[in-house]
Amino acid sequence: MVNNLLVVIGAGRLGEGGMASACRNLAEGLNATLIEEASGASPHPLLQRIISESPKQSPEPMLLRVSGDVAVDESGEGSWLEALASWRVPVLMFAEPRKDGRFAGIVPGSVALSRELNVALLGLVQLGGTWSRSARRADGLPWCGCLQGTDEDLSGLISCLRSRWSQVARAEGSDWA
Repeated sequence: MVNNLLVVIGAGRLGEGGMASACRNLAEGLNATLIEEASGASPHPLLQRIISESPKQSPEPMLLRVSGDVAVDESGEGSWLEALASWRVPVLMFAEPRKDGRFAGIVPGSVALSRELNVALLGLVQLGGTWSRSARRADGLPWCGCLQGTDEDLSGLISCLRSRWSQVARAEGSDWA
């Protein structure tokens, strides 16, 4: 497992502007270096380069935002989701609510696929809209919080994220996060 790298993906295709802005805010909140890439890039060479250039126990986290549909093999070398599972890189998934506040089936489907592939999924973040803690609990999905919505709580999200990141790191035999 890569100790200081967190990859942010979307459940399906998300609005580029919203995801980019949310990642910048999250990187700033985590005091992380932000790297941005499109899902059409070949995942394995890019992950290899990022990991080889990163100090093993760097105190500074790195946040890699992969835009586009990460479940599609656009490079001909496997999908990003498959690569993230192979590399055991912690992943945070963003999801946008529909106008009625509910989420399209792609969101639970993306979580299920991530679990099937054994992706180190730390959780989901709602992008925009009104946050409903009770509705999100009823979803049965690993929600961490909301960004860019009326109930944005960056510090609460970061606290949840650090806790889950630490649990994954301990399970993998590391102590980072």
